[in-house]
Amino acid sequence: MHLKSITLKGFKSFPERTELEFSPGVSVIVGPNGCGKSNITDAVLWALGEQSPLAVRGQSMQDVIFAGGRDRGARNAAEVEVVIDNSDGSAGSEFSEISVSRRLDRNGEGGYRLNGARCRLADVTEALSDA
Repeated sequence: MHLKSITLKGFKSFPERTELEFSPGVSVIVGPNGCGKSNITDAVLWALGEQSPLAVRGQSMQDVIFAGGRDRGARNAAEVEVVIDNSDGSAGSEFSEISVSRRLDRNGEGGYRLNGARCRLADVTEALSDA
C-alpha cells in the first residue's frame, strides 16, 4: 500500500487544480520557502479527517480555503482527493485503489467521499483501519 496521488483544488496555496503523483518507495517534495510544501502534508491530514484547524496550521477550518492573492481571487471551497494504491490488499481486497476526498465550502458545508460515494468520516476511518 502506498500513496498514489493527491489532487488539491482551492486548498491553501493551491487555488487551481493541482495533481501530484507518487511512486512506491521514497518521495521527496522540494522547493523554496513559502511555496506550499507543508500544505501538501496538511492536505493529506485534512482529507483523511483531521478535525483540528491547528493541526493543519489554521485558526478555523475555513482557513484551508484559498484566501486569494495579488492576481487570484479567493476560492469558495477547498477540495482534496487522496488516492491510495491498495493493490497489495492491505486495506481489504475489494478495491485496488482507495479514493478519499473531502470538500469544505466557505459557509461551512462539506463532506467526505469514499471511492466517489458520499460517506461519513467514520466510514473513511473504518475503510483505512486495517491498513
